[in-house]
Amino acid sequence: MTVPENAEPVAVAACLAGGRYLRGAFADGDTDAEHSAVDVKSSADVASERRMLTVIREAFPEHVIDAEESGRHGGGDERHRWIVDPLDGTNNFEAGMASFATAVTLLVDGRAELAVAHVPVTDELYVCTREALRYDGDRVDGPETSPPEPRSATVMTVIGHDVKRDPDATAASRRIDRGVEEGCKRRLASWSPTVHWGLLARGRIDGAVCYRPDAEEQRLGELFVEAVGVPTASGEEWFVAARTETLRDHLVGVVHDAI
Repeated sequence: MTVPENAEPVAVAACLAGGRYLRGAFADGDTDAEHSAVDVKSSADVASERRMLTVIREAFPEHVIDAEESGRHGGGDERHRWIVDPLDGTNNFEAGMASFATAVTLLVDGRAELAVAHVPVTDELYVCTREALRYDGDRVDGPETSPPEPRSATVMTVIGHDVKRDPDATAASRRIDRGVEEGCKRRLASWSPTVHWGLLARGRIDGAVCYRPDAEEQRLGELFVEAVGVPTASGEEWFVAARTETLRDHLVGVVHDAI
């Protein structure tokens, strides 16, 4: 697949533009938010997205952009599609927790080829292609092949926004949670998957179980872990990744038992 030559610096610039705004807004606490049973909408999402879209649209006016807040933009080039997540972790942001990020993923002919994420408060930057993941400029090595075994593993769980709207899906999600908690040391319920995909790819946490995840974070996360060789498995509604094949197979079993 052909990625435009300047796509990477544009993606980085977009994430930094949104992230720098978010860092200031987070420090000031001057945002408005609407809370519901399944989501939080913040004025920071809209403001960050506006800055990110400006960067991408100026560079690639013909490309399609799917933006989380404002929807679909762009011209006639359907081969190139940008997914823009201006604030992954809105709940955390509005609660005063520093775990949130800006993220951009570029699909070429439907396949993720480039993903960039910026964690504003700590100023961490991830840049990923199919060849490599770089963290603050340094290449991230592949996962360790030694333990953790399941009992010593920290595993994040991720659900999409629609799960809480569906009673059957909610019940299945809770069964997954129990299965992870019973077999692993710690379950990390992720409200900022982009941040935690980076930690998994770097070997700081050990696994992920995603159930009906949202595309904004998922396409980026899958590219992150595949680029560094983390073992994965997937089904129609789920995706599992883990630092070892033993842990991956255990988590697949948890999912199969739950759904």
